[in-house]
Amino acid sequence: MSDKFEMVRCQREGRDCQEHRLVINRGFNESDIFLINKEYSMSILTLKEAYYKTTELQETSCAQCAELFRCTIRKSLESIYDELHRMTKGFFGTKRYQSSYELVCTVLEEIKKGN
Repeated sequence: MSDKFEMVRCQREGRDCQEHRLVINRGFNESDIFLINKEYSMSILTLKEAYYKTTELQETSCAQCAELFRCTIRKSLESIYDELHRMTKGFFGTKRYQSSYELVCTVLEEIKKGN
C-alpha cells in the first residue's frame, strides 16, 4: 500500500516528523487492511494510536501538518462510525458489530474532548 501522507514541502525537509509520518502511515495502512477484513475494532484502535502519535509533533513548523493528520484520521473514524451506524441501527440492524460501534463512538468522543 502507498503512504497516505507524503512530504511535499517542508521548511525543515521533514526531519522533525519522519518517524511520526512512518508510524501514522503504517497505522492508516493497517487500518485499511482491518476494514477490508471487517475487523472494525482493530481498525478503530489503530487509527486512535495514529491520532495520538500526531500529538507528539510539537515543533511549530509541524503544527499545520499535525492538524491535517488529525483531521484526516477523524474523517476516517467518522466514516467507520457512519458505516457501523447503518449496520447496527434500523430495521435491518444487527448486533454483530455493536461493540465496534460503541468503540468508535467512545474514541470519537475522546478525540473531540481532547481538542
